[in-house]
Amino acid sequence: MTQKKSQLKIGIILNYVNMILGNLIPIFYTPIMLALLGQSEYGLYKLASSVTSYLSLISLGLGSAITRYLIKSREEEGKEAEERIFGLFDVIFNVIAVAALAVGSILITCLPLWYAESLTATELSRMQLLVLMMVINMALSFSESPYLSVVNAHEKFIFLQCMNILATCGGPCLSLVALLLGTGSVGMTTAAMAVTILSRIAYQIYVRKRMQLRPRVKNLPMNKLKEIMGFSFWIFVANVVGQLYNATDTVMIGMVPALATTGVAIYNVGGTFNGIMFSLTTGISGLLAPKTNKMVFQGASNEELTDLAIRIGRLQGYIMVLVISGFLAFGQPFIRFYAGEEYSEAYWVAVFMMIPNMIPLVQSICLNVVVAQNRHRFRSLVYLGIAILNVIGTWFLMHVMGIIGAALMTGVALVIGQGFVMNWYYHKKTGLDMIRFWKKLANIYIIPALMCAATLLLSKVVNFYRLPVLLAGIVIYTILYCLLNWRFTMNDYEKGLVLGRLKKRRSRKE
Repeated sequence: MTQKKSQLKIGIILNYVNMILGNLIPIFYTPIMLALLGQSEYGLYKLASSVTSYLSLISLGLGSAITRYLIKSREEEGKEAEERIFGLFDVIFNVIAVAALAVGSILITCLPLWYAESLTATELSRMQLLVLMMVINMALSFSESPYLSVVNAHEKFIFLQCMNILATCGGPCLSLVALLLGTGSVGMTTAAMAVTILSRIAYQIYVRKRMQLRPRVKNLPMNKLKEIMGFSFWIFVANVVGQLYNATDTVMIGMVPALATTGVAIYNVGGTFNGIMFSLTTGISGLLAPKTNKMVFQGASNEELTDLAIRIGRLQGYIMVLVISGFLAFGQPFIRFYAGEEYSEAYWVAVFMMIPNMIPLVQSICLNVVVAQNRHRFRSLVYLGIAILNVIGTWFLMHVMGIIGAALMTGVALVIGQGFVMNWYYHKKTGLDMIRFWKKLANIYIIPALMCAATLLLSKVVNFYRLPVLLAGIVIYTILYCLLNWRFTMNDYEKGLVLGRLKKRRSRKE
């Protein structure tokens, strides 16, 4: 038990290391990448990535089921049963990988039907090559999924996060080398494939040699396939929704001749900051997914699950609100230095995405509970309805307000679905006390709201468009945020986490 706790604690620390690196590296890497790649080719690269991402739906939501059924089999039947489930998923995902290659080939031939009017012949040819390479990379990722889930299910978080850190650093480094060699977006895609291949090899060696687990392909538990598919179907629906939210805007923007690759480039720069929000929170909730599953399987009360959601929600909230309020205060001058004057609209794209996403991201444990309870059908149906509304609304607003209209409609849909409907469901149907949840989280928003408003007023007299002034402002803002929250907002548990970590560091030095 002590070893598992150590794995979790070190895993969380490494997750934050990965999170910091994942957020700092793009700050230095992206401006260089944009300069070497150019706005048009960057937009083409992101458009190809968005189109290819639809192939992730071929997994039918089974990726979210692996960890759950590995843990369930081990807890109820032992190691041999777990290895059979492992074998079943290994076979399934290899079939899915082959299916991705087949469907991807069809997708490539369809690209001229969608983008012949908005892309030049050269751009279209380059996009087809990029999609082909990305399809191969996705197929490799599918075949890796069962091994990654085994590591996660056994809570081997140190290895898991070390691999994540290597991928976080290795991908941009290899991409930068490729760009400096003049290979452009094709080189960047090749670099991503190299990282996936190396990761696949490392996970397989670790699981088979270190963990002594192998997928058993004899006597596969086919009797459980129906149950697994039933569980995964609503995850699949949720994944469809995720694609409609995360990729469809880009795909539709690329179809509009007036926007095309330039619009895609600006929209994705704004989306980068929204991606930072996800990286700040989903890492911790992912680490705690096995614990949440165990609590549900062992009959934890709704009060205990609500307490867990509050503890994790507040910890995630401190970091998330710092980033969002800081971006609201300093985002416009930051984007000018980060990407250039031509990307100024990315500020509003980011704002309209980041603020609504605060709602589901501080509630990520609630989603883990719903999935563990196998009650995610309603969530998937609600999200599907809202996502369809978002696609329709985005298409019309995009022609009126451009890329800002696309971001605004996405934000409105998130508030309706994630904010109102799902909080009602968590409270009434799942048993989580969401009124108590939001009461406990409310005070973490007060200080950043006041600080953000004060900084925006200060920007009327202070020129944050000078880089030294901007950097000084961000540093002062961060220090004040930490000090004020320590004095007025943090509770004893949260202060204890910080003090406990500092005491351990001191004892190690002594």
